[in-house]
Order: sequence, then structure tokens, then C-alpha cells
Amino acid sequence: MIISVEKTAKELKVKTPDLITRPVGRLMYSSTVDKLAVIGAGEVVILDFAGIKVIDSSFIDEYVVRLIHDSCKRDFYLKLRNISAISEINIDSVFNSYSNYKDRRIVITREDIGRNNRFYIGPLSENESDILDYLRINQGTTLDDIVNFTGADSLKVKKSVEELMFMRVLKKNNGEFTAV
Repeated sequence: MIISVEKTAKELKVKTPDLITRPVGRLMYSSTVDKLAVIGAGEVVILDFAGIKVIDSSFIDEYVVRLIHDSCKRDFYLKLRNISAISEINIDSVFNSYSNYKDRRIVITREDIGRNNRFYIGPLSENESDILDYLRINQGTTLDDIVNFTGADSLKVKKSVEELMFMRVLKKNNGEFTAV
């Protein structure tokens, strides 16, 4: 499923191209949750930010972070599309702050490559980042393949893969792992 964030904002009579404030984030979240009622387990939901220039930390907290929490509870995956550079910086800042404050990391994948040549936004270790990059190229890979690629201890790799799955940026299907 692809959700046009700009279209959702216009349906709610929210002015674009900037989405700011907690009330706007809550309003957009409620509308998006209604749209997600039809998705199935394991589905990838793409949030398309085409036409949106800036999203601030309050909006990110009320919209993106809440949707990430929902994805854990309802078994779906989120991915971003068409994120502006400033929005990516703001999302990264919120995710890093959240990770430090809540002692739980949150990460989200993106369709296109972003700052620092990454296909994700959020705090990952170097090992986790390498695994995610490897899986973007080698879809449908086993744990043994990942261990061979990284050269790291298999227990360390297994822990990293489990953490990536917990953060909803990696999924397992029929014994093989894929990046979201």
C-alpha cells in the first residue's frame, strides 16, 4: 500500500508543503490509521512524502513514530519515499533522541538512497548497517550467507539480525531474510 502524505494532508485541509506541529501530526495519524484498516499481516506500507518539503520533530513524533509503534503491534512494515533532505535530518534527530531517551532504537527504511549513502534513517551499528546494505542487494539470504559476508561471529550476527527484525527493517520468510 502506498499512502500519499500530501494527498492525505489536502483531504484534511492541512496546508502543505510543510507539515508541522503535534495537532497536525495527530490529525494525519488518525487519517492514516483509518487507511491501514485494510492491510494484511506482513504488508509493506510506503509513506510517500512527494510534495512535502519539511516535517518538524513534533509532527514526526505524532505521525511517523506512532506508525512505527503500530507496525510492531499489527505486523506490517513501513518504508519512506520522497523524503526531503531537511525532513531526513529531522527524522534522524528525532529517532536518535528517542533512542537515547527511551533506551529503544527506532529505524525506518527508505526506497531511495539518502544522506551518507544510507537506505535507512535512524541509529544502527556498523554491523547492522552492513547487514541491511547486504540484504538490499541480496534479497532472500540465509543467516549463514550473512555470517559469511560479515565475517563476524555467528552469535553476533544472529543478535544483529534479530534486532533488525525487532526494529521492523528486516523480515524473514521461509528461512530467508530480506530488507524491507
